Amino acid sequence: MFTTRTAFGIVSALLLTVAGASACSSSAESEIASATRSVTHELGTVEVPASPQRILALDEYAGLSALALGVKPTVVYSTLRSDVAKSILREQGVEVLDKPTFFANPAVEEIASVEPDEILMSNAGPLPSLFAQINSVAPTLVLPYSAPWRDVLEQAGAQLDRGSEATAMIGKLESGLEDVKSAAAGQSLAILLGYSGNLFTVPPTTPISTLVTEAGFTRPVSEVNATNNQDTGTISPVSPELLPEHAAQTVAVLSGQQYDASIVRNTPLFDNLTPDPAHALDVSGDLWFGSHPFAIYWIIQDLDGIAHGKGQNSIGTLDSADARWAAFSAL
Repeated sequence: MFTTRTAFGIVSALLLTVAGASACSSSAESEIASATRSVTHELGTVEVPASPQRILALDEYAGLSALALGVKPTVVYSTLRSDVAKSILREQGVEVLDKPTFFANPAVEEIASVEPDEILMSNAGPLPSLFAQINSVAPTLVLPYSAPWRDVLEQAGAQLDRGSEATAMIGKLESGLEDVKSAAAGQSLAILLGYSGNLFTVPPTTPISTLVTEAGFTRPVSEVNATNNQDTGTISPVSPELLPEHAAQTVAVLSGQQYDASIVRNTPLFDNLTPDPAHALDVSGDLWFGSHPFAIYWIIQDLDGIAHGKGQNSIGTLDSADARWAAFSAL
C-alpha cells in the first residue's frame, strides 16, 4: 500500500538527490571559477583565470587584440583616444571608459574599482613600469606592441589561450597581403607624420614598415635608412629641408588623434613629393600604428586601394570602421 510514510520517504530521497546534484554542480562551478593557467610574458609569469569573467583592457590595442581572437573584454580604457576602436568596441557591447590621460598620468587605484579578474595591457608607454602594481590588482597579461605583426599575433594567441585562432588569422592576413603584392609591383610609398609640432617618418623596423615592404612596395632610401628616435621608439625625425628625399609615387600622411597632417602638408616642397597631388593620401595614424589583427587588416585594405590607384576614397575612415570590422570578422 502507498502510505504517507512511503510518500515522505520518496520525497526525502528526491530532495537529497537534488541537494546532492546541486552541491556537485556548485562544487564544479567553484572549481571552474578557481581554475587557473600559467602564462609567461616579457614581464614575468602570472597565474590567470582559466575562464575569466571580467576582463579589463587598459588600452584599445589590447582590447581589440582580444576581441579579434574571440575574447571579449568587459571594460576597455580609451587610453589612446581611438575613435575607431571606441566605435567598434561599443558596437560589440564592450563598455569603454574615457581615460585619455591614462598613459601620461596613470591612476592605478582606479583599476580596482572596475573589479577585474584579469587585466590586459599593451607593452607601451609607462604601463610596463607599473606592471607590479597593476598585477597586484588582478593577474595581468602584457601583449606586445612594437614587434613584427606575426609575432604580435602569435604572442597574443598564446597569452589569451587562442593559439589556433591566431594561426588561422595569420593565414588569412597573409592571403590578403599576396593579393596586394600582385598589384603593388614595386610601387614606391613614403610615410610621413606630424607629431608634437615636428615632422617624422617611420623607420623600417616598425610593424607598419615591415607590412608595407611585405606588400610589395618600396620605400625612399631616406626612410629605409631611418633610425628609431630614442624617445618614441617608432618614429624618426625628418628635417624639413630634406623633405624632397621622401619623394615617392604615393605619400601616406598619418592623420587623426595626435597625428597632425597639416604639419606635413604645410611643409615647403611637400606638393612636389608625388607626380600627382592626388597621390598624397591621409591615412589613419591610429590604425597604421596599430599592430593588433584588425589594424593589420585595415592597413592591408588601405594598401590594396593604394596599389590599385583608387585614391583617397579607398582609404579607411571612422565612417567605414564598422563595415571594415564586419568584413574582418567574416574572414
